[in-house]
Amino acid sequence: MDYENQYLNSQTSKYDCLLFDLDDTLYPLSSGIAAECRKNIEDFMIQKLGIEENKISEICILLYKAYGTTMAGLRAIGYEFDYDEYHSFVHGRLPYENLKSDHVLRGLLLNLPYRKVLFTNGDRIHAAKVLSRLGLEDCFEIICFETLNPMKDNVSDKRVNIASTKPCDIIKHFSQANDASELPESPIICKPSEAAFEEAFKIANINPKRTMFFDDSVRNIQSGKRVGLHTVLVGTSQRVQGADFALESIHNIREALPELWEAGEKSEKVTYSGKLAIETSVEA
Repeated sequence: MDYENQYLNSQTSKYDCLLFDLDDTLYPLSSGIAAECRKNIEDFMIQKLGIEENKISEICILLYKAYGTTMAGLRAIGYEFDYDEYHSFVHGRLPYENLKSDHVLRGLLLNLPYRKVLFTNGDRIHAAKVLSRLGLEDCFEIICFETLNPMKDNVSDKRVNIASTKPCDIIKHFSQANDASELPESPIICKPSEAAFEEAFKIANINPKRTMFFDDSVRNIQSGKRVGLHTVLVGTSQRVQGADFALESIHNIREALPELWEAGEKSEKVTYSGKLAIETSVEA
């Protein structure tokens, strides 16, 4: 969209940016990507970190609840590993072939007269592969893992001291405590942390009050709402607390949110009227 249309649209709509999650939002959960990703994470924990297989499932659940992602949780409780190696192992074996070009979604996105930003916990390579398979590689600006965690040494991080040689026993911790208040902080910034949203806003110069956020995670949606975003839960038609709207599929965006297109149509009319006035005055 050119500068003139951006300016005109800002005068007719309460939004100027659309913020999208990637996985299970721009494509359906039925693709099987999420299930394979979980399996690869578990394999990494067994093969690379030496965690007992019979504890994997419980640890993953606890870390996800406490930190938002298993990766962030593993680093928080004391496991050290190379982030690139982790992403290569977890995402490198995903069945990307299950994803097909989505011409319908591409058309919808290109016709939305707003800035569009992708906000994912995934790494840059994963995001690029998914967008390429979907045929959406030129539709977004991208905020990803590396954007929020720009470290030269991707294991050591001065923000958190993880000097312990023995990782925290997360299962024991939760069996003795009522909450996660005493758990160590993670050096990884990611959704659903409000700090991750705030950092993304700063990096991409996003005004949350003028931004609509699409995500399949209830936790991410609720965090987004707390930091001022207009929120759309994707993957269900049932609204939950924190969600302004709910979409069964991202393909339902036009039917469920006609205001996005109405604002664009008003902008086009204003643009046309303005040009007509200029041409008339020239002719005169």
